[in-house]
Amino acid sequence: MPTIDATAADVRPRRSTKRRLLRLLTATVVVSGAVALTALPASAAQTCTGRTDSNLCLSIDRRTDGNYKVHVGIDVHMPLYQAQEYVDDAGVPFSVWIRGDDGNLNEYLVWVPITNLVATSESGLSADFDTVVSGRALDEDRGGTDEVRARVTLTDTDTNTTTGVYDSNRIVGNWPS
Repeated sequence: MPTIDATAADVRPRRSTKRRLLRLLTATVVVSGAVALTALPASAAQTCTGRTDSNLCLSIDRRTDGNYKVHVGIDVHMPLYQAQEYVDDAGVPFSVWIRGDDGNLNEYLVWVPITNLVATSESGLSADFDTVVSGRALDEDRGGTDEVRARVTLTDTDTNTTTGVYDSNRIVGNWPS
């Protein structure tokens, strides 16, 4: 019959201790990774309005350098001859601002320059706008959740009158300052 040593009765084998430590370490790494991932803003967000008179899209994509690529695209549906008039006129018919949206669009955050302007029979007057900004430029609620929209203004440069104002859908993020 085997004898039990009373001094060794409360000692657990080393294998279980190692397993428990490994499980604890794994759980710590998983929880830390989950917290880090939820703290980062989304890598890409896009929204389009799809209205009958126009379609306005806003996208914000995180770049590998930590900055954000902001793209705005708009199609204002109108006859080709009317769209061509805007293209042929001197000056740029569109202006675009990314604005903070906490119930009203009173915060001007980022001006977005035009990169393409074209008139087509399918879409009417179309334009693209692109810029790269820091997270701080999009951080309209310092330390909180940020809500932004693109506001596009169409101006007849012959008469200097606003002929249309278009707001994108809202993109919500947490852009770091």
